[in-house]
Amino acid sequence: MKIRMLLFLLLTATTAATSRGQILISGYMANPTGTDSPYEYVQLVATGNIDFSLTPMAVIFANSTATTPATANGWVQGGSTTYELSLTSGTVSAGQVFYVGGSGKLIDGSGSTSLSGQTWIRALNTGTTGGDLFGSAASGGVVGNGGGQADGIAVFNTTTLTATTVPIDVLFYGSGVGSASYSSSQGYTLSVNDRYNGGVLLSSSYLFPDPSGNDFTRLTGTYDTGSSTWTTLRTGTLLSLTASSPVSAIDSQITVVPVPEPATWALMGLGTLALFGRQQHNRKS
Repeated sequence: MKIRMLLFLLLTATTAATSRGQILISGYMANPTGTDSPYEYVQLVATGNIDFSLTPMAVIFANSTATTPATANGWVQGGSTTYELSLTSGTVSAGQVFYVGGSGKLIDGSGSTSLSGQTWIRALNTGTTGGDLFGSAASGGVVGNGGGQADGIAVFNTTTLTATTVPIDVLFYGSGVGSASYSSSQGYTLSVNDRYNGGVLLSSSYLFPDPSGNDFTRLTGTYDTGSSTWTTLRTGTLLSLTASSPVSAIDSQITVVPVPEPATWALMGLGTLALFGRQQHNRKS
């Protein structure tokens, strides 16, 4: 009976090692040099292997201003307030860095270093094309520039979205929350991550640095996939880019501590079974 239980725990651990996986925000270009669209983007890191054709996900940009404040609809408001991109094809592996955003695929606006050689899961011409599910095209950009009305980025593990759907990762940035907060119970939903404790965005919520023109916000932190927790909280650093900045200038600084491979779990389990067997033999003899 005890051996069966150990085998069950071994299989459970092996399954857990292969089924974990989500997306972490590791950086973003909110205000590139010149016309913003279609050159804004977010840099992401996968914590596990993901086939987006099997597990569709979504990235949403929130652009809050005095005339486009948060509403009870939160992330699904659409129009000029929120813009959604659906991730429904392509694959990424554990620890892989990839991008979602404008079809320009340049590091800092028109004429700058190309990012087309990087992995892009979804890109739209945000200046002429509306979001996949909602959001209006805007030549001035769909990723907010921060300031006194905070702007945000959220990742969801579904494309079936409602006003109460909770993201798997989220952040807000700017010099103040302002009209990005709607009420104490409605508005932009927050995940439980290194900087937020769920609920909705409030005037007291954490904000990452307020970017200026041509600033890439690089996040630094450590995420442990075994415990699904941040062991080092993310902080943001503003990197002033130029047209000639190399791709390496925005290399991800998020460290993802991996779950042991299934083979490792198996070896650990076999070792446990062997030790248990020896103990049982010694008791009988």
